[in-house]
Amino acid sequence: MTSAVHEPETYPVPDAQEHFVTIPTRVWKVGFVLGALVWIFSAVITEMTDDDILVPTVIILGSFLVPGTLSAFALSRRREGYLTAEEVVLGFFAAGTLAVASTAVLETYLLPQAKGTFIAVGIIEELGKVIVLLLVAHRVHHREPRDGMVLGAIVGAGFASFESAGYALKAMLDNLDTRPVVNILESEAFRAVLSPFGHITWTALLGGALFASAQHGALFHVTRRLVLTALGVMTLHALWDQSYGWAIMLTRGVLHQGWELLWPNAQHWQGVPTSEALTYFNVFYTALLALWGLVGVAWIIRSWRMYARREAAPAASAHAMRPA
Repeated sequence: MTSAVHEPETYPVPDAQEHFVTIPTRVWKVGFVLGALVWIFSAVITEMTDDDILVPTVIILGSFLVPGTLSAFALSRRREGYLTAEEVVLGFFAAGTLAVASTAVLETYLLPQAKGTFIAVGIIEELGKVIVLLLVAHRVHHREPRDGMVLGAIVGAGFASFESAGYALKAMLDNLDTRPVVNILESEAFRAVLSPFGHITWTALLGGALFASAQHGALFHVTRRLVLTALGVMTLHALWDQSYGWAIMLTRGVLHQGWELLWPNAQHWQGVPTSEALTYFNVFYTALLALWGLVGVAWIIRSWRMYARREAAPAASAHAMRPA
């Protein structure tokens, strides 16, 4: 009889039939340029011809362009990649369908209409994406933190793409009697600029912390880093969502209309704001979003570099132990 050979549980060998996703850097660059040109061309033709059949093309291209580009960008980063095509596709579309739909139901029926709304939205949406991330992560045999960040970015991109498509459709339906295509473009362009700093960044941070708790295929654990990352991401999400109310508060204060220091701040415009008020509002709103975006970018760069050093340490130790 031959004795069975047991491989160490902490370092599982990937299936030889698995094909890990690697994308050349030029793919995301060419894809973005071509996608943007086709999106603009489609929008111009739709506006010129009033052909409603082309509207879905404008919505889909505009909503998926930047998140899809960032997914390709993430997959092109140098790392020890163990993500398969099935995991990438499943993460993107499960987040855009299952997570978006389930979080929308919870937000509709569970959230209050004023205080606490933005905090609850941050918690619900991040939990929805984390559930999808966990479901997909269980398929990954060899778990490296930077792979977790890439998978998290893809999950966030899927969520952002489908959510943006919903906002674009709403913009069209709200402006059917005016110029719906222009409103679609404005909505999609605004969300495209913001998408790298929102869901994609937040879920990438969660993915890195999640995979760091289960490196080399071990079970996931609730670690101090994972808990602090989740709390930080939910806080960033809440701050991002309620920047609109704070911008109105700051605008009213600057224009001597009174200060209302609220947390969370769920203010909305009362009546039609003046052009001066809108100018101040846009400045404050942009500044607040830029601040939270910079925090997220600095955090994700620091995490990527930290995980790179962590992944390189075992290899360096093994090299040092080799006999001369």
